[in-house]
Amino acid sequence: METEKEDRKTDRIEKEENKRIRKDKNEGIRKAKNEGIRKAKNESLEKEKKNGAVNRSVTAVILMAGSGKRMHTEEKKQFLPLCGKPLFCASVERFISWLRCEEVLLVVGAEDKETVEGYVQQEGWRKEKKISIVEGGAERFDSVAAALHFIEEKGKPENYVFIHDAARPFFTEDLLEHLYKELQYSKAVIPGIPVKDTIKVERDGIVEKSLDRKTLYAVQTPQVFDFQVLSRAFKSFLPRREEWKDKITDDAMIVEEFSKERIRLIAGEEENIKITVKEDLRFLKEKHKNFFPF
Repeated sequence: METEKEDRKTDRIEKEENKRIRKDKNEGIRKAKNEGIRKAKNESLEKEKKNGAVNRSVTAVILMAGSGKRMHTEEKKQFLPLCGKPLFCASVERFISWLRCEEVLLVVGAEDKETVEGYVQQEGWRKEKKISIVEGGAERFDSVAAALHFIEEKGKPENYVFIHDAARPFFTEDLLEHLYKELQYSKAVIPGIPVKDTIKVERDGIVEKSLDRKTLYAVQTPQVFDFQVLSRAFKSFLPRREEWKDKITDDAMIVEEFSKERIRLIAGEEENIKITVKEDLRFLKEKHKNFFPF
């Protein structure tokens, strides 16, 4: 009887070991494949640069100064765990792995600067890209304005600026490429997906009208701008911030209202959701780490 138990235990150990070996092998194949894809893309982009097709770099601005009150969690949503790391790491890693991106600005609350700097050092991101931490403001537009001021002070006004919410971890490099290439047609480009539900306008509990959903889109980030266009729009907006602060919900609205630039809308990605309320946490659990470059 004891011999049979020992045999079963040995078989179980061998099966677990074989399973671990297969997992490690598959992980190695996956990483090698992803590295090969990245290398091929990087070589293609380098050829574009040599041919003069690409002459403007990208500065990624990742917004993470919000308090995330709607989550009702002890941890701010940008620090919620995803694949063993804080949520915001997914966005940073995506931009770092994209060759066109030259610098990443992390716009954080004053109370989080030390924590975020710790993650930057821990992950070794500065070995791959320029990473800067900028203190944000009370409102989203205050944080973007702080990032624009930082970029201007560094003397990089010719860059394209990709403004992204740290709470949207599930965007792809394909989306970044699509946004970048659309900049040849417009100086302001945003992604969006068609609204599926019927939308009604309500006032005091009474429906006033229904909107034509064929013309409605749910807008996402990254939102992409020529630096000069966005900077000029913000400089026109900020003196009137008190008048407009309750109306402005994204960066494109400032360009819409305070510049003559027309916003170009492209197809977004269904999975590029924003983690906003507790119900959204299921997406963090369902997503496999293969989605990410780390």
